[in-house]
Amino acid sequence: MNWNELYELLPVGVVLGTALVVVFLDLALPKKERYVLSMVAMGGCLLALGALAETYLSIAAYYKSTPPWFAAAGSAPSGGFNPFILGGAFVIDGFGLAVSVVALLAGALSILSSAHEDLDSNLTSGEFYGLILLGVSGMMLLGLSHEFLTLLVSLEIMSISTYILAGARRDTPGAEAALKYLVLGAFSTAFLMMGIAFFYGATGGFSLAPASLKVLEQIPSSGYLLRGALGLLLVGALFKVGAAPFHFWIPDVYQGAPSGVTGLMATGVKAAAFAVLGRLAFETFGLTYSYDWCWVFAAAAVLTMAVGNFLALKQDNVKRMLAYSGIAHTGYLLLAFLVSRNTTEAEAAEQLQNAAFYLLAYGVITLGAFGVVGLVREDGRRLETFDDFAGLAKEHPALALCMACFMFSLAGLPPFAGFFAKFLVFRSAIDAGYVLPAVLGILTSVASLYYYLRVVRAMYLDPVRPAALGQEPVPARCRYAWTSNLVIYGAGLVTLVLGMLPQWLTGLVW
Repeated sequence: MNWNELYELLPVGVVLGTALVVVFLDLALPKKERYVLSMVAMGGCLLALGALAETYLSIAAYYKSTPPWFAAAGSAPSGGFNPFILGGAFVIDGFGLAVSVVALLAGALSILSSAHEDLDSNLTSGEFYGLILLGVSGMMLLGLSHEFLTLLVSLEIMSISTYILAGARRDTPGAEAALKYLVLGAFSTAFLMMGIAFFYGATGGFSLAPASLKVLEQIPSSGYLLRGALGLLLVGALFKVGAAPFHFWIPDVYQGAPSGVTGLMATGVKAAAFAVLGRLAFETFGLTYSYDWCWVFAAAAVLTMAVGNFLALKQDNVKRMLAYSGIAHTGYLLLAFLVSRNTTEAEAAEQLQNAAFYLLAYGVITLGAFGVVGLVREDGRRLETFDDFAGLAKEHPALALCMACFMFSLAGLPPFAGFFAKFLVFRSAIDAGYVLPAVLGILTSVASLYYYLRVVRAMYLDPVRPAALGQEPVPARCRYAWTSNLVIYGAGLVTLVLGMLPQWLTGLVW
């Protein structure tokens, strides 16, 4: 084993090491001092971000420029560096590093916004933060996986952690959310495993970018197996990202899980799942596979945008509305993964860059929005329904302003980050020749203004309403944390910066 190759996975090792430290510290510290665990977990994410930046700079030095966005985009540079490590099990490329950044940011912000969630949980503080870190490590490994076996193991590391976190609350909705997530997650994993089996039967290997795929598809037996593998893998991957018609688990799971965990699932888990789709779309069955399958992606994108926006219109619970909104955004993001027969490697890299920017912008916005939803009003009410948001601008004008920014950004209005992110993916689809799905995406995005503006109207125009009769107030110890404010204000600032100066990030990284 080459230990230099393991060094490239140092950021993942930092996260796993921090998870172990948090769990063992939980056993050693007295209960009144366990607030330190959130700081340790947060520090681990920041340290891993630093290690990731160092990895990026060292790889860029080998390439004498930014590293390629996926391994097929360029050959290994001189100087002894090989992007494929551990026998090709993992690959260090721009797309994988971008997914790792999104996962680490999602984990760090989730830890900050969950500072008091562990008090209302069946899990101890060490277990709660340790599982978040373990899930983040699985997300990072998913982004870097280049073989189906490592992809499957990474997926299970992430999934098992989030299954437990989804049921962390001591209430019936939390247990129901965890059970639904477990059953449907296992169902989608079964599709992935069967697709991997078909793929191995056709190619005799597990690599996500087999060199002989172009030849094997001409052999009748291998060609049928490859098409079966493509179908099964796409079904499993679309399940994981929550695309229609495989979206039914998302609203119930998002509503039942703690708000900080919901933010992690809506951002980090989604980014990791889209990393799988990116590898399949651009490496495995993309530029070297002649079978025209992208109409499946296009149809899924249109159906997902329509279903997500239509069902969001009918919601009275803000958390469920954001869940259906997330389904709609999955449809928008699928437009960036449409590959035409004439797509070059440079154009494919640009599409992946657009997808990475969308994932980052959507992740920050969504974590900020779920951070607001996780707060509690002065009278002890959780901010769950539209009525609960009535008059919030009078009590907390800064929080209401941030929430308004998040809603405008999710709707795709300038000058917020959501506008530029949607512009990039719509342009990608049009450049790839999928004009109709892009136009439908623009129309559904306009329709989404209705339910996003409902939140803004409730905060600024509706009078304050008394708590519903019989509604149990949240205990004071679980009500408020300054760290949640930090997440919300920081996310609001980033939303503005990425919307007004998007070239700052794109010029810095690619």
